[in-house]
Parts: sequence; structure tokens; C-alpha cells
Amino acid sequence: MAYKDEQLHEEKVFKDPVHRYVHVRDRVIWDLVGTKEFQRLRRIKQLGTSFLTFHGAEHSRLNHSLGVYEIVRRILINFEDRPKWNQEERLLCLCAALLHDLGHGPFSHSFEKVFKLDHEEFTRQIILGDTEVHQVLSKVSEGFPQKVADVINKTYHDNW
Repeated sequence: MAYKDEQLHEEKVFKDPVHRYVHVRDRVIWDLVGTKEFQRLRRIKQLGTSFLTFHGAEHSRLNHSLGVYEIVRRILINFEDRPKWNQEERLLCLCAALLHDLGHGPFSHSFEKVFKLDHEEFTRQIILGDTEVHQVLSKVSEGFPQKVADVINKTYHDNW
């Protein structure tokens, strides 16, 4: 079986305060979650400095990224039987959803505004650079990291 189609022997489930549960069956997604670049998102606050004012604003970019992945996973279930949907792009959508905020730094958008930076550019650099994320994505296919970066950059050829 090709790496891109490989499923875990047992579904992994994360308990989530917003989405209730996040389900992972794809080996690629599980491997991406385990990379050091993705795990560093545990230390990045989703809402920047808002946690200093609002005690409930404690969640991280990792929580957010898993949530976006889960929403996209649920949406894609509805597309499985659609004739116009290219099933080959399912994994591409899931990877882009999971990794879309990979380049965020400390204090999130506040940091970007002060230093005139773009987290999406850092995300593309992580996806295309010499990283664990790139290694995982490259196992899908040679051009797969570029496709994921293009989806995040909104330059992928298929707008769907």
C-alpha cells in the first residue's frame, strides 16, 4: 500500500473542548502531528496576548490547527460520493488544513504587525525547507509539499 493511502491500525482520537473529538486515521496526518515543527505550536497562543485579559483564551495554535483539520475532515466526508470531487485531493486538503498556521510565532498576529512579518510565508518555508514536515510530505510524492504550500498560499490550480 502506498504511504499516501496508509491508514493507522487504530484510530487516534483527541478530546477537544470545541470540536468534542478530533479523529485521525491517515498515517500521513498522524506523522505530521508528531513532527517537531507541529509540536512547537503547543507553545504558541492562538489569541496572542488576549489570554492576559480573558482567562478562557488559553488555547494554542496546536489546538486550533487540529480543530481546522477536524472541520475539513468532516466536510470532506460529504464529498466522497460527488462525481466532480477529485478523491486524490482529499489528503492534500487535510494536510493544508492541519499545517495552515505552522509558521506562527510568539504572540501570533500581534508579533507580525510589530515586526512586519507574514506567518504564511514562514509556513511555506517550513513546508518546503529541510524540516520533518517536508520529509513526511515528500513521502506522499515528490511534488506534494509544493502542492500543500500552494493551497495555503491560495495559488493551487484548483480553487475548490
